[in-house]
Amino acid sequence: MFSFGIAVVILIFLGVLALSIIIERVINLFKNASIPKDIHDALESYDFDLDSFSKLLESKPTSNVYVKFFKSILKASNKSKNLNTPIWWIESIAQDEAMHISSELSRGMWLLDTSITAAPLIGLLGTVVGMIKAFGVIGASGIVAPKEVTGGVAEALFSTAMGLLVAIVALFGYNYLSKSIAFTLDELERLGTKLVAHIKMIKGEV
Repeated sequence: MFSFGIAVVILIFLGVLALSIIIERVINLFKNASIPKDIHDALESYDFDLDSFSKLLESKPTSNVYVKFFKSILKASNKSKNLNTPIWWIESIAQDEAMHISSELSRGMWLLDTSITAAPLIGLLGTVVGMIKAFGVIGASGIVAPKEVTGGVAEALFSTAMGLLVAIVALFGYNYLSKSIAFTLDELERLGTKLVAHIKMIKGEV
């Protein structure tokens, strides 16, 4: 008779957890890692005004990673109070903020990475346990009991399939999220460099 083994229970829990992380991270990326068009257009132009740009940032949600990043640069430059803030300090603050954003966007990714490797191994463990049960029935009674033997084999095969399914889902989710996060960080660096260059120009350093 077929029954769920401990390996299958662990895989179900791991699969639900991995899927929850994927869904939550995808929603977070769509909500907070998309640059508003007017901010993008302003940074792509040559002669935007920093005061107007600052007001534009204030009108946007503070949870947006682009808004937080550009605000940190403007705050570090402290344009209205101190024109002598060194550029290296502004770049250092921008780098620190980028690292913080990277950690924020990558939250939970370690679990997906672990699931890709661990799920097939847990499934294999369940397969071995299921086969031991199947052969144990034969060895104990000396008589083949088809229902009990097939139950052990079914448990073994189900564990294998479940392990592979969890690993595949985690793999696709991990690759999609990794690519999206990398693109976001590249855009932050590219546009942040333009903002710092604009500040340099205002300070008369270029």
